[in-house]
Amino acid sequence: MDREELMQAIRTGQVVIRMNDGREYAVDGVETAMVTDIAAHVLYRSEKDSKYRAAILPLVTMAGVFPVEA
Repeated sequence: MDREELMQAIRTGQVVIRMNDGREYAVDGVETAMVTDIAAHVLYRSEKDSKYRAAILPLVTMAGVFPVEA
């Protein structure tokens, strides 16, 4: 995954970022993500307690980005 691919996906709306280890992060959109050349800094809602958490996700460890169906 490169920076431009990820930014284009995030601009379309809510997406799920799937990592190589199987973890998934639901990102609401551009207002909750900052993408650099090597990583994405994202805010996501925890499944355990529904609180916002922060994560740094290296681009090289991303398996895919998928839109969230409404």
